[in-house]
Amino acid sequence: MDLDLAAQYTAHWEGTRSTVYLDTKGIPTIGVGFNLTTASAPSEIAALGLDYQAVRSGSVALNSDQINQLLQTTLQTAVAAAQALVPDFDSIPGPQQIVLTDLAFNMGQTTLAEFVHTLAFVQQQNWSMAAYNLRQSLWFTQVGSGPTQRGGADCAVLAGTAQPTDFLP
Repeated sequence: MDLDLAAQYTAHWEGTRSTVYLDTKGIPTIGVGFNLTTASAPSEIAALGLDYQAVRSGSVALNSDQINQLLQTTLQTAVAAAQALVPDFDSIPGPQQIVLTDLAFNMGQTTLAEFVHTLAFVQQQNWSMAAYNLRQSLWFTQVGSGPTQRGGADCAVLAGTAQPTDFLP
């Protein structure tokens, strides 16, 4: 999988902010969807040479290198989650790997694991049915079902009717 393309694709949907903000669920977040409430967040912020409390309070902003470093860390976690849920992950096509990574990044491994029918079709590499099942979810409408919104784009790429680059500026 092209990790740079995966990072661009996910960053496109997540957006990028240098200071703390509350995501759609009210979770303090920074950078490209980096959740500041996870157990590892204080150590990951400290690894950037920053004070966690200052970042979380909003008194310290991240620079682009720090944002990218957090994105790479979080993206690796998402890839590992997708690999855990799809045993043949490394043998499926790159665009579908990017979508599964984006899904794991956006909803987390635990929630993605609940998409049992979608994951079963992914395992079978039945991309049209995997996309169909994903379109039936509440997630699909929450993130945007339009053809240029995250849900619509993820389903199109998963189905093989579009490429991740089709949605990037």
